[in-house]
Amino acid sequence: MPCRRFLLFVIAILVVSRFGSAQEIISVDEPTLDQHVDHRVAPFYPPIAKAARIQGTVVFQVQVGTTGKIESMKVVSGPLMLQQAAIDCLKQWTYHPFERSGKPVVATGSVSIMFSLGIDGPTPEEEKIAQRYFPLFDQCNKAISTGTDRTTAETVCNKAAETATEFASNVRFIEKRSAFVYAATASANNRDLTNALAWAEKAIEVVKLGHDDDSGNNAVYSIKGTIEGMMGDLAASDQDLTMAEDYERKGIVHMEIDSPGMAKYYGGVLSRDLRFHAKVLQGLNRSDEAQKKLDEAAKYN
Repeated sequence: MPCRRFLLFVIAILVVSRFGSAQEIISVDEPTLDQHVDHRVAPFYPPIAKAARIQGTVVFQVQVGTTGKIESMKVVSGPLMLQQAAIDCLKQWTYHPFERSGKPVVATGSVSIMFSLGIDGPTPEEEKIAQRYFPLFDQCNKAISTGTDRTTAETVCNKAAETATEFASNVRFIEKRSAFVYAATASANNRDLTNALAWAEKAIEVVKLGHDDDSGNNAVYSIKGTIEGMMGDLAASDQDLTMAEDYERKGIVHMEIDSPGMAKYYGGVLSRDLRFHAKVLQGLNRSDEAQKKLDEAAKYN
């Protein structure tokens, strides 16, 4: 019995000690939290967000530990396209530790990461072009996806692409790339390969500006490589398809983390490119490399 009382006494001491040593947590407002920043890093603006003219503020709820490092962060609001860049930025911030009565405490509060393009919005001229462009692009998209008469599809997709060329050089990168890729695809489906290649080369010019993501870049190099293969320029096709596949692999890696469902779709796109690439390599008498492409494509079935 005395032993049992002694054991309970020891447990009681340990419990009191544990709670007594627990870190105090205080809640502070955003300006106070901001004043404690020791090391601040500016956010990297994602090129695709710039191209899409996405701007805004990503708001976090954070917890700053007694050493001044962020122990946890949670996105409260903000444009989805900017959130990962804001997270990567905030991970690098450090704070001067908070204190109360001379002792370090944990602090919680809000942090805002702003992304601004310094623009007021599209100009009236850009709006007028957009009003003509989007209905044409929708018709083009529908014509290709539903298997409409190939001549009709090429005509409407060419109109959409020609309209996209009217946008100023520093805006609407995604719209331009999309229109050029679709025009190249429609023309290739109609076996108008010279015209198809011209649109594909215009799409390449857009992606080289660096305002697109991996899947967008893949689409451009994929259609160009496919057209070159259809035209018999196997060396050029090999080079561009290699570029396309590299971008698609990167896209799959990102999607496996952010959106597993989309990763399967991207895998199907990569598989299609790999199979066409294998035919190109066979034509170049590189059978071993062709088989490797087929083996990789089989992984995505």
